[in-house]
Formats: sequence, C-alpha cells, structure tokens
Amino acid sequence: MVSRLLNEIKFVILGMTLLLVSCNIVKASNSSIVSFTYGYIWGSLEFPEEAHPTETILCNLTVGAYIEVNIYNFTLEISGLIGQGWQSLRTEQIISHHMAQGENLTFRVMIVLPPNTNARLRCIIEASTDKGFGKTAFYATQVSAVTYTELSILYDELLTNYSRLHADHDQLLANYTNLNLTYQSLSSQYNATQAAYNSLNSSYESLNATYNSVKSDHDSLQEYYNYIKEKYDSSTAELSIVRNLMFGFGIATAILAATTIYFKKKAPYIVLRKETVAKPDN
Repeated sequence: MVSRLLNEIKFVILGMTLLLVSCNIVKASNSSIVSFTYGYIWGSLEFPEEAHPTETILCNLTVGAYIEVNIYNFTLEISGLIGQGWQSLRTEQIISHHMAQGENLTFRVMIVLPPNTNARLRCIIEASTDKGFGKTAFYATQVSAVTYTELSILYDELLTNYSRLHADHDQLLANYTNLNLTYQSLSSQYNATQAAYNSLNSSYESLNATYNSVKSDHDSLQEYYNYIKEKYDSSTAELSIVRNLMFGFGIATAILAATTIYFKKKAPYIVLRKETVAKPDN
C-alpha cells in the first residue's frame, strides 16, 4: 500500500514537472518585461508573470524616442485564448503623435480576464513612424486555474510528503524484512510442529480405537463384576447369618456341655446293690 502511494506521488510530481515544462514557464520574479525597438522608437511592456481566470491584471507600457520622430500609428493588442479560440482583450493605440528626442510615454493597461481564459496571453505590437516601421509578437502572462507559484508550493508539499513517506517506506521495508525472516523461521517451526501433530494425531486415532475397544471390554467386565459382586454380597449376607446361627448354636452347645458337667460333679452317688434271694427247696 505504501509503495503504491509512493508511485502515485511520483506520477503526480512527474506530471506537474511536465506541465511546467510544456507551459514554458521560467519563474524569475512576479513580473516580466519585454523590450522592443524599431523606427527610432523604443519601448517596454511590463506584465505579471501569472494570473487566474476572472482576475484583473495591470500592465505598464512605456514608449520612448531616440531622436525626434513622428509616430503615425502605434498599436498594442493583447489577446487571450478563450476556450479554443483567440479573443482580443485590450487594445492601446498612439496615432499621429510627435515625440521629441528622449521623450517617453507611459500607459497603465488594465485587463479583465474572462472565466475560461487559459494559456499565455498573446501580445502584438505594430509601429510605424516617419523613420521606419516594425511588428513584434510575444507571449505574456500565464493564465491558469492553478498558477506556477501554487504548483510550486504543491510540489514542495508533495516532495516533503514524498520524502517523509519514502523514509516511512524504508522503515516499513526494514520491518517487513525482519518480520519476513521471523515468518520464515516460524513457518519452518510450524511445518515441523504440523508434522509432529500429524504423527501424534495418527497415534491418537490408533490409541483412541484401542481405548474404545478396551473401554468396551471394561464395560462388559464391569457389568460382570457388578453381577458377581451382587452375588457375593448376597452370599456374604447369608454366610453371616449362618455364622451367627452357628456361633449361637456353638455357644448354646458349650453352655449345655458346661451345665451337664457341672451337674454331674455335684449330683450324689446312688449305689444299687443286688441281693441274692435263695429259693426254698421244694
């Protein structure tokens, strides 16, 4: 994104440079002067270097004589490119005027620029005197919606922004390089981790299948265990009852035996004697 912005700024700067070159603008001061000489008269036209459409500009026209001379006709016509065609904006004339040696005349020429004026103003000077004649054509004030000065300011701003963005771009590029190296390292680690994960996942699936099988066996054994435990608990309860009964029977037997022995020791002896009785003789 930064590179694209830098490229766009470069194209804008290049376009502005080409525009300035194509307009043949040489910015030396706020105003320019064009001088002319013919027919033993000399003159100059001072005009602003640049202006916007709809503005009013002021030009200074000076005409002087080297020697005493009669001016038959002196005409200054200033035209502007309005849309696609040239249109006369102002005309100044000196007709049938005698000038002494060293004399000069000065005129202030005011021009109102139409809204759609563009390019440079065109000036045509024609002069005829009793000493000769001549004609001069040249271009004057540059008229544009954005003047050279404004373009120069915009250019400086763009150049400053370009320098700042270029520095930011270099910094971002350095950060990108570092991040790219980190990415490459992390990518290698990721690939190794992914391979380990795939291996572990394969082992997990195998172990999970074994676990499910063992769990099924465990559940089956658990059911069998619960069944055996239930039988065992039932048998243990019955055995406990039998033990209690046998214990009671044993105690009763022991008491009976002890009682029998006791009474046997305490009872008197009875001696039974057998007497023999003689039978009389018959």
